[in-house]
Amino acid sequence: MSADILQFLKNKFMDELEEAEEEHPPPHDIPLHSYFLQIRELLETRTIAPSTGTKDCLYDLSIALTDCVLFLEKRKMKINKDSSQGQGQGQGQGQGQRQGHYSLPELWFLCKTKRKLIRIKKQLFATCHPVPEQSSLPAITHDAPTSSTSSISLSFEGRPRIPEFVFINVLREQFNLLLGAIEFDKEGFSEEIGIVGIGGCGKTALATFFFYNTNFSYGSRIWINLQAILKGEIDFKKILKAMLKQCDDGQRDFGDGSVEVEELLEALCKALWSRSYLLVFDGIWDINLDWYFRLKERLEWCNKSNQIRLIIITTRLDGVAKRMVGPNNLYRMQPFSNKVIWFNIKAEDLLPTGHPIMVKMKDEMIYHSHGLLLAATAFSTIMENRIYGGDFEHILELLRERKLAFYVMINPKDDANQGNDLLASTRTLWNTKLVCDISEDVPQFPLHDLTVAFEQEREISYSDLLDTLRILVFGGDATTNRVLQAVCDMELHPTPPIGVMPLGTQVNISISLGWGNQISDTNSKPLFYLTKLTDAEVILIDSWNFVMRTSIPDCREIPDTLRVQHISEDDLLLMEGDKDLCGRFWNYLIIGLDAQECFGDSHFKCWPRNFTLPIIVKIKDQQHQWKKLKLPQSIRSIVCLNMPSFPGGLDPWGKPNFRRKKERKFTSSFVDDELLEIIGFRDSWHAEKFLPLNGHGTRLAQAHQICFELHEGIAKNIYMNFDGKRWKQPIPIDDDNYLIEISYSCKTKMLATSTSKCKHKAKSYSN
Repeated sequence: MSADILQFLKNKFMDELEEAEEEHPPPHDIPLHSYFLQIRELLETRTIAPSTGTKDCLYDLSIALTDCVLFLEKRKMKINKDSSQGQGQGQGQGQGQRQGHYSLPELWFLCKTKRKLIRIKKQLFATCHPVPEQSSLPAITHDAPTSSTSSISLSFEGRPRIPEFVFINVLREQFNLLLGAIEFDKEGFSEEIGIVGIGGCGKTALATFFFYNTNFSYGSRIWINLQAILKGEIDFKKILKAMLKQCDDGQRDFGDGSVEVEELLEALCKALWSRSYLLVFDGIWDINLDWYFRLKERLEWCNKSNQIRLIIITTRLDGVAKRMVGPNNLYRMQPFSNKVIWFNIKAEDLLPTGHPIMVKMKDEMIYHSHGLLLAATAFSTIMENRIYGGDFEHILELLRERKLAFYVMINPKDDANQGNDLLASTRTLWNTKLVCDISEDVPQFPLHDLTVAFEQEREISYSDLLDTLRILVFGGDATTNRVLQAVCDMELHPTPPIGVMPLGTQVNISISLGWGNQISDTNSKPLFYLTKLTDAEVILIDSWNFVMRTSIPDCREIPDTLRVQHISEDDLLLMEGDKDLCGRFWNYLIIGLDAQECFGDSHFKCWPRNFTLPIIVKIKDQQHQWKKLKLPQSIRSIVCLNMPSFPGGLDPWGKPNFRRKKERKFTSSFVDDELLEIIGFRDSWHAEKFLPLNGHGTRLAQAHQICFELHEGIAKNIYMNFDGKRWKQPIPIDDDNYLIEISYSCKTKMLATSTSKCKHKAKSYSN
């Protein structure tokens, strides 16, 4: 949680309470005023620990104060109305006696709000920490926010943080206007500028923009933050020490601290006398300005000099600014229009303009920000966090730490709502060329474009690109299969590891690798999967060639994961069929009958004995000899499984029979052992779903190479599915046979989490 947002909410409550106290003095005191005072004292004396709980407490606190003020105003109106009616009827005395009493609904509201304030106070007390004594030192730190009301850190070293990039154009326009008010003659007169405006309008942000601007060359740039000193006199000695520290880049040592003010002034004059310098005094509240005029007199910045010197002060108090820099050197900042602020936020292209998040955030921003840059910055940060799923700075830190390059492929058609949101959010995080929509097809790998993009953003050379590249796929099994085939066909060396995120319904590859079966709205944010990707291990997964010789009419549609190859006339003489269907799979191949086609809509308890699977199965043994595999007559479908999850997420073989496992010399199933598990099921397809009634099957064999021969049977069609793509294959007629060959292809690098179900023999790669 950003500290800027919490500080904004804290100051918002402080300002609202102060305004309410001015508008409603006694006897019409604010309801539960003492509880609000206790919480204000707590916030003034303790620092806020960034957390979501703290943010919610501060939101609830502002809402409770608003409710109490509205309650008071309604009650005053009611009392005045009752009093006027009572006087008109001659009953003013009786009405006056009842003015101090609350109705039952009013008592219930007060009781409920009191409990809420007690809870808020307890939670804030538990999450806040006492302010350290050294917090009165008046120099801003590196982590100081850009906005005035949130810059309360007071240590010696550091510089203000650069303003939010989203509002750079707004600040640049203000900077040019301010620049026009500064006129140096050739001899280099010093200039004083006072930036005045209400809290949150962007005074500190504008001063910071000037502080880092390179149009002027200053020998010293000194920033003094006086935000936290709201009451009491400013410690002049600490200001001088802070200025000297920044002159010497923090190298100066003041010993035991017994040095006097005059000595510090003398040292500061020597340090700055021959230099050009920029001094910024940010957030002046105190009306006692003796320290400022004493410093001005000793440094003589109003006298002629051959060096350019600029002094900028920021304050909400117009009278203070006039006393410090004069009435002619004031620059009054006004709140920006909501149109200008929203235009700059929208220019970030976080999401499409019509996206529900953008529409809602626009309404909230217009309602709450009132043109204040601080409020708009807070809403911009909230919007980024809501889109990315966490602190955007943390996301960038993750990308920098691992020095990994990501190329993202998303198929929005697998899940229209979530897919389009993912496409939009990832394209705001990475270059558009690094996020690809593969709803229609997988494009040729844009290696040159990726190299250029990464060299610009990450300084990755061409030779290191493939070593650091990670391909991220959002989609179901069929989408993943298309991407894996395309990457393998590119023959990249080395092959980039591929991470598979679930999107859609059939996501068994993602389940096996530990990425889950679906991504919630929270988990679809870049922060979630970037965090897991940086900790994922690279493992090897076997891939398997699929070749089927068959007769295919030109009008028949085939899956997009398969390609057709026409065979020669010599091969036609050896085997039936005129075309080869070729493909590759990584997880499973299912071949089976369809119960709905065989039995229609009628329900049945078991398959008739004559409905057998019209397949002959041959496997190669360890001696590389083909042998026929004996199939039980009850088998209605066969699954060739490489990874431990297939449709339905079922346990493939249940509890193994140890005697049978020992007799058949079965080994444990690994995803990189170049062996496929052949499993038989007594049930098969039910319309579009593969639903084995028993939940698990019979382990038939382990094989490096498999051959299926389809022959004529009672069923007219057989149904196949590999890696999420199902299609219908007509059964051969008469004495024809169709041949299906499954053989080991190669290994593919994939990314797996610590909860992955995949067992692998080879040692995992370091990510």
